[in-house]
Amino acid sequence: MVKRFARRIASAACALLCLSALPAHAAIWEATNDWSEEHERAYAEWVREEFDKDYFHQPEKTTVFGLALDCSDAIYAMRIMYAYENSLPFAINDPTGKRRTLSNEFTKWDGYRETRREELDDGSWRTYKGPEYTEADKVRAFIEYVSDVTSTLNLVNDTYPVALEDIKPGDMFLLPRNHAYIVKDIEPTGAMTTLSHSSPRAWRVMAEINDFPAEVAEDSKKRDGYRRFKPIEMLRTAPMKVPGASAEQWEIAARLGGSREAFALATQDALASIKEPLEQKASRLFASLCDYAAQRVEIVNHGLNYLARMEENHGRQCMSIGEYAEYSTPGRDKKLDGQFRVLDALRSNPAWDDADFPEKPVIEAIFAPANTMSEDAVGAFCAVPFDIRGGRNMTLRELYRGLSAGRLVSDPHAPLEYRWGLAADGWTPQCQSALRS
Repeated sequence: MVKRFARRIASAACALLCLSALPAHAAIWEATNDWSEEHERAYAEWVREEFDKDYFHQPEKTTVFGLALDCSDAIYAMRIMYAYENSLPFAINDPTGKRRTLSNEFTKWDGYRETRREELDDGSWRTYKGPEYTEADKVRAFIEYVSDVTSTLNLVNDTYPVALEDIKPGDMFLLPRNHAYIVKDIEPTGAMTTLSHSSPRAWRVMAEINDFPAEVAEDSKKRDGYRRFKPIEMLRTAPMKVPGASAEQWEIAARLGGSREAFALATQDALASIKEPLEQKASRLFASLCDYAAQRVEIVNHGLNYLARMEENHGRQCMSIGEYAEYSTPGRDKKLDGQFRVLDALRSNPAWDDADFPEKPVIEAIFAPANTMSEDAVGAFCAVPFDIRGGRNMTLRELYRGLSAGRLVSDPHAPLEYRWGLAADGWTPQCQSALRS
């Protein structure tokens, strides 16, 4: 009896010793704090003050430096990094369906050591294991994993809609299957600054626009519009049933007939504590228009470079439907057209004639056909470097004329001259992906 008892004690001790020798299932990071209203306010202030367009381009931020992201990836990465740096939990609905949530408790990289290869002096290769992942390595791997398994569609169920007057930095404007903007800042005038990455996924500086998103909340299922991350305990709650959720923005948009200009004005009015002077608004919108044009330069060049590599490496001249969707610009061209319309509409303001600000004669030169300001003078305020390799720029007046004449081509197969509306003849699509779009 005594011997059997002794053996049981020894067996139990051995089991405890063996268990203690097993690797612990550690979280990516330990959350020692909980989200509160105070943390949410601090998060909004962090986005306003510290999360800028170069956030992923600072070498000292080794956890995120060099990450290839698109618009939804940047939003998830932003929330992950704040949670990590402040010992807060992070969780979203698991898109893979393998678990209820995907969170900082994920143990995928416990004891993980990546496989590496190096070439030896004799020309052979050696395979070896790198060092075990640090906490920062795990956070970076987590961001990349979340980027791989999510899209703008996942943001629909991870967020809830807010009233216009309640929008704050850190919120987003979501367009499922299309795009997502980060609300970076809101001025006392109600003017908004947004940040966004774009497709395809790449390591790039985020686009910063000192204006409202160029879209309207109009989805019949209320999946778009201004939204905020759900409290973690309500991840499985329907977005419209989260406390604080509001359908107001869709009601306002419908009442305004879906007008982007009127919706932006209503948003600004809801957020403003002081009225924005006409001169300040016109200068802001002019700068935003220049930024939109510069962003189009980047995506057009990405498409042309991809097309050249595709032909050189694979002998293909036509993109697939998926590739076409990545590199074509119909939505971007529509936004550009809308931005011109918003700026042009300011000229009908009764206070326009008495307004005095540097960009005023340029704005008039863009829209007045008989205006005699030279292209050099117009271009001095905003030169669009559409042909980087050739060193050519175009003015906003030239861009507006091509756009209003319907000459700008969104098809990524079209040569540069057609993409920017400079070709005298029209572009005829040849590829099936373009014909089916």
